Amino acid sequence: MNNKRLSKKWLCTFIIIAIAALATCVVGLYNKEYIIAIGTGLVFGAQVFNIIKWKRN
Repeated sequence: MNNKRLSKKWLCTFIIIAIAALATCVVGLYNKEYIIAIGTGLVFGAQVFNIIKWKRN
């Protein structure tokens, strides 16, 4: 498999996970479920870090 194609698939995966985590975080804050909001906020932060790292390479 082509490394560029595989790499773009990873980028799409990172973006989808980040969007889902952000949406879950917002819903958690709206429902005052702070533990869920903190956990998904951490996942969102990790995915943003992965996207930035991917862009640099």
